[in-house]
Amino acid sequence: MTTPDIHAVLLSYVRDGVLRDPAVMGLRSFAREELEARGFDACGNPAQICLYEEQRRFRRAGRAVQLACKVFLAQGRWCANGLELGYQVRLAGVLRAVGKPAMPAFRVLLRRDAHCGALLFDNGLVLRFAANLRGAPRHYFLTHVEGHVPAPAGGEPDLRAASQAPLDALYHTCTPEQLRRLARRDHAPLQELIRLLS
Repeated sequence: MTTPDIHAVLLSYVRDGVLRDPAVMGLRSFAREELEARGFDACGNPAQICLYEEQRRFRRAGRAVQLACKVFLAQGRWCANGLELGYQVRLAGVLRAVGKPAMPAFRVLLRRDAHCGALLFDNGLVLRFAANLRGAPRHYFLTHVEGHVPAPAGGEPDLRAASQAPLDALYHTCTPEQLRRLARRDHAPLQELIRLLS
């Protein structure tokens, strides 16, 4: 199997709100038996919501990066998946690759000091980011991606809505006008983000 390009994987998340192709994670399906057979470790109660996690290799700009791949099952049914990126992929590169015309509707959420935040898409996708840890902050790096499968008809809970409450507790939503005011601050990652979104 060829090593997937991380930007292509992230474009798939933005387009669909979730990673639909299990082959990207080296899987045939997102079923519990397949996850266990492929070395994914389980955390949680399989009768409720259970996280399966394993390291996988991706390509970024000609070099390999190791990322934690996460798959969530609710009562045995695939409900979400995501990636933990660990300061290896710049948010600006992902946003440029997507391009403004193809970008679905989203909200910008920031911590008060603008050191970290999230993009919360209408399709339930969450892209969390943070400024670089070493030296003067120059860029935001994508740290976590969490995509949600739309809830089926029949009254099952929609985990997309459940994921928004912790984000709203951690960050505050920034309107375009607030972002323009924040752009005057001497904060290079924030200025870069605002330029990409304007």
